[in-house]
Amino acid sequence: MNYIGIDLHKKFSQVTVLGEGGEIKERVKIDNREEVLNRHFNNFDEPSKAVIEATFSWGWLADYLQSRKIEVVLAHPQKVKAIASSQIKTDKVDSLILARLLRADMIPTAYFCPKPLREVKEVLRSRASLVGLKTQVKNKIHSLLHKYNIREDEKFSDLFGKRGKEFLNSLELGEYTTPVLKRYIETLSFLEEEIKKTSVDLKQVFEKDEVAQFLERLPGIGFYTALILSKEIGNIDRFFSAKHLCSYAGLVPSTYQSGEHTRHGKIKQGNKYIRWVLIEAVPKTIGKDKVLNAFYQKIKAKKGHNKAKVATARKMLGQIWYLLKTKQSFVDPETGSPVFFSGAFPHH
Repeated sequence: MNYIGIDLHKKFSQVTVLGEGGEIKERVKIDNREEVLNRHFNNFDEPSKAVIEATFSWGWLADYLQSRKIEVVLAHPQKVKAIASSQIKTDKVDSLILARLLRADMIPTAYFCPKPLREVKEVLRSRASLVGLKTQVKNKIHSLLHKYNIREDEKFSDLFGKRGKEFLNSLELGEYTTPVLKRYIETLSFLEEEIKKTSVDLKQVFEKDEVAQFLERLPGIGFYTALILSKEIGNIDRFFSAKHLCSYAGLVPSTYQSGEHTRHGKIKQGNKYIRWVLIEAVPKTIGKDKVLNAFYQKIKAKKGHNKAKVATARKMLGQIWYLLKTKQSFVDPETGSPVFFSGAFPHH
C-alpha cells in the first residue's frame, strides 16, 4: 500500500509518497495540469490511498485520483493543524505530515461530498451570490435617494415592486447622478432575470428531493431555502446531535473558559449558506410560529433584534435536526398549518 500526502495549491501540488513500512518513496512538486498529473499518477502499480485537505478546490483533485483507482481521504484542515502543528511549516513538511497521519490512520476526516451533490450546491451557491449582489444594488439605490432626501418609505411598501420601479425611473436627481441611478436599476433588473433562470434549473432537483419537500412545508421556509438546507446539510446522520449541526452552521457562540471564568464570544465560523438562509427566514417564520415568536421576543427584549434573529435561527436548525432524525412533523392545532414545535415537545 502506498500512502500519499498531497498539499494542494492553486497551480501546483506537493506530493509525498510513503511505502507500507513508512519509508519515503517520493517527494515531488508537480504542476496541476492534467498531462503532468497523468505522468505521475499513472505509475502506481500497488494499491494506493491519498489524503487531501478540504480546501475550497479539493473536488477536482479527488475526482481525478478516484478515476485513477486511488482511494481518497478528505482531511479537516483545522483539526489536522491542531494534531500536527509544527514550528517549521513548508509544503514539503505539510505533505509529509499528511502522509504519516494517513498511514497511522489518524486523519480527522471532513465530509466527502459526492460530485453530483457538489454540482447542485454550486448552482445553489451561485444563486446565493446573485441574491447578495441584488441586495447590494438595492442598498446603493437607497443610499443615493437618502443623499437627495427622497423618503421612498413614505410612498411605497416595496420600492422595488412594479410601482416603485416606475417611481425610480421617473426621478431626475442631477445631470450626472441620474445616469448612475439608471445603471443601478438596469443592473437590478439583470440580476433578477438571472435569478429567475437559476430557479427554473432547480425545479427538477426539488421534485426529486424528499428532504427539501419536507422542509418547504415548515413556516418561513421557501423553495430555495429548503433546497439550500437539504443540500448543505446532506445526510442528517452525520450529525450526532442538534448542537453538532448548529456548530457546523456557525450558529453556536465561541466559548473561552479559564478556571472559574467563562466568556462567550462571537458565533463560530461555519457553513455560511445554512446560517444565511435561516437568519433570512426568521422574520417570516416568527409571523407564523407562535413558539418561535415568543422565543424571539424574549431574546429581543434582552439582547436586541440582531442577536434574537441569530438565536432563533439556531433554535430552528436544532429543531430541523430533530424533525429529520425522527421523521416527525407538527401542526398548529388552531390553524392546522405545519410548525417547528408542538406545545408538548421540549424545545432545543
